[in-house]
Amino acid sequence: MRRFIAIVPVMAAALALGGCNTSGSLFGGQSDPQTAAAQQQGVGSRAHTALFGAPQAGGQLSDLAHCPRIEVRDGSNVWRQGGEGPTELRYQATILELARECRVDGQTMTIRVGVEGRVLTGPKGEGGRVTLPIRIAVTQGLSTPVWTKLYQVPIDVPAGSPSVTFTQVEDQVQFPLPEANALAQYIVFVGFDNQAQQPERGRRGRARTAQR
Repeated sequence: MRRFIAIVPVMAAALALGGCNTSGSLFGGQSDPQTAAAQQQGVGSRAHTALFGAPQAGGQLSDLAHCPRIEVRDGSNVWRQGGEGPTELRYQATILELARECRVDGQTMTIRVGVEGRVLTGPKGEGGRVTLPIRIAVTQGLSTPVWTKLYQVPIDVPAGSPSVTFTQVEDQVQFPLPEANALAQYIVFVGFDNQAQQPERGRRGRARTAQR
């Protein structure tokens, strides 16, 4: 039997330029030392509508206990391209908002993950394509891996544009459904993997971008 579980988007705070070296078990690289703030919002919020469209009537259960929370991994909310120092910056990307939907099919949980962010153009940026290494990971607790995948997301930045926003939706985050007490400890982490080097195969489509 298929049943849908409640949808709760999460807002991640935009952070200033600069940062220091931090790393986690699944993410790593340079970022602002502040932890991304999260604010839970209900179905129909601006974040949910922007990432997934208008909520569908019916077929959903308000059971947040069975849908893992989603958040930005500490130290992975900012991605930079360019030399050291603000005058050498080409581009900086920041994750702004997250949303997720959970679906249970038999003994498999599938999570649809939406990411919205912004790419800022620095003094050395001239427009063109940048590729953002976005990793989605599911863990039990803070560090036990359950599922992880790196997505190389291409973003087109128009010449002369100070910034562009982008949205990326991935709908095949899947893992075997654990017992309820174990599922309560699961977390969906999203962030930039600044140590990634090579694109992984199987990349589906491109991110949507909008000039702002």
